[in-house]
Amino acid sequence: MTRALCLAAIVAVSAVQAHAETAVEDADGNGSYSMDEMTAAFPELTEDQFVEIDADASGEVSEEELAAAMEGGVLAE
Repeated sequence: MTRALCLAAIVAVSAVQAHAETAVEDADGNGSYSMDEMTAAFPELTEDQFVEIDADASGEVSEEELAAAMEGGVLAE
């Protein structure tokens, strides 16, 4: 049973990350998303929301941060 739950969790996380990758295009190919790349996919995104999503304050949104924002409802899918 535990093995099945772990597998289900891995599949769910992978699905969220895969969706996050397709929702926003990494135009410069650096592995993270700038404000411009994010607003291309989410035109209603505010600078305050971007800062909230950018949990490590790097100025870019990682795939993990994007997945967490989508999962947490900060961004609409």
